[in-house]
Amino acid sequence: MRTAVIGAGPAGLTCVRQARAAGLDVVCFERRADLGGIWNPAAGGAYAGVRMQSSRMSMPFSDHPPTFAADFPTQAEVQGYLHAYAERYGLLDAVEFGSEVVRVARADGGGWRVTARTADGRERTAAVDAVMVANGELWRPRLPARLPGPDAPVRVLASPAYRGAAEFAGQRVLVVGGGVSGADIAADLAGTAAAVDWSVRRRQLFLPRSLGGLYNDALFSYAGRVAVEELPYAEYLAWMGELEPEYLAMYRATGLLPERGFHGAVHVNERIVPKVHAGEVRAVAAFGAFAADGSVEFADGTTGRYDAVVLCLGYEMPDYGFLEPLPGEPLRREDLYEHHFWRHDPTLAVVNTPVDTEAFGTACPYFEAVAGWVLAVHTGKAALPAARERAAWCERHLGALEDRRYLDCWLETVRLGLLSGSLPDPAVDFGAYWTLVASRVDPAHLRPGQARPVPAALDHRLDLTGVRHRILAALGPEVGRRLLAAGQVDEADLAAAAQVPAGRELAPWLPYRQRENVEAGV
Repeated sequence: MRTAVIGAGPAGLTCVRQARAAGLDVVCFERRADLGGIWNPAAGGAYAGVRMQSSRMSMPFSDHPPTFAADFPTQAEVQGYLHAYAERYGLLDAVEFGSEVVRVARADGGGWRVTARTADGRERTAAVDAVMVANGELWRPRLPARLPGPDAPVRVLASPAYRGAAEFAGQRVLVVGGGVSGADIAADLAGTAAAVDWSVRRRQLFLPRSLGGLYNDALFSYAGRVAVEELPYAEYLAWMGELEPEYLAMYRATGLLPERGFHGAVHVNERIVPKVHAGEVRAVAAFGAFAADGSVEFADGTTGRYDAVVLCLGYEMPDYGFLEPLPGEPLRREDLYEHHFWRHDPTLAVVNTPVDTEAFGTACPYFEAVAGWVLAVHTGKAALPAARERAAWCERHLGALEDRRYLDCWLETVRLGLLSGSLPDPAVDFGAYWTLVASRVDPAHLRPGQARPVPAALDHRLDLTGVRHRILAALGPEVGRRLLAAGQVDEADLAAAAQVPAGRELAPWLPYRQRENVEAGV
């Protein structure tokens, strides 16, 4: 089988690595002169000063430990890590740098024809059996419907164009967007710009990268992440207050702490709350629109004039205009089964984070899991539902594009690993499965046979035993008896599982809350 991979960022590199390990013939097209995607500083895909939100504990690929010393690496350090990964596994000879894919179309008789163009205009077409699109989802910043005219006395830029605070010295700046990039840039501008306003539509839960000397992502195991969602929000905040009392006190004083929060979805930034508390950043109402003269109209009816406005409004769907799976019809995002497989022919797959989600959590292991599932399907090791079921899933989940969801990439890694067969099957080897999900989120544990029981910092305060029994209840009594006979569980486990009330069972893939509004369902 010959496979084309489009993009040589983290997702594309693990596609190449795993495809080669499966014995496939791989060619990777990368339009830039170097690898890394948004982590390539020369690509202009990330704002200056960006740092990984996941720690060195949870961020790396499962088969390649960190090559950097930082707890939370910078853009350059991440790119250096990706270079080391590519060199270790000999991936670079599969990558055609400076080759932009301009068309992917179905070939007569099956397979795909991938046409790439070099900077000097030369084109070549490769015939392949499968295509894995890993061109990244953070390239097309979302913009307001109306921007100021060219003569308006205000500079407007989207977050990827932000190259540091120095060029805004002495200016009055508005940063629009209450997510991580908005918080990062507003905090970065404080102390250099003359004034920094931060436009926030709704209050988000921001926690520092480290709490009480612990990595933010070291607090809970995979199973613990599910259990903590059932904890009352006030109790969760009390725990965080024990770890960082001064921070929580400042947070409450700013008025930005959500009164009713969703603590399953956490934004990571340790600077914005202290900056607002100190008066160096002022939180203002939600952005409404630009007026004709370049001033800003806010949702509460107030207006403001600024020298510069930095827009951090998220991202549009990636540019899939080069994908033409049906003659004359570009790829429809609504036709991506489980966000990744073209439902009509799964040999075309997208290995990007779903664009309709607010993703948080691990980086490389998530892409590793997506690529692993795609390749398991392509090589026949895993199967997808029938075409009718795939169509029904798309209709049910992708019908309302404005219905944004949270995506817990840690828990998605477990779910996808179970789908691909790369993680222990709890119905067969419950012991290995439980060791993995009840331990801290170390990617090395995802390798077959490598899971070790390493408790997460706060798991002892959760009912993980109850989670274990709820999973056993979901597996059913017949599976439970087989596990007992194999020495995977004991009689007490089965007795406790039998007492789990109907509706409280927990599927082994650890389903989690995906919307802030619980009534909207999972």
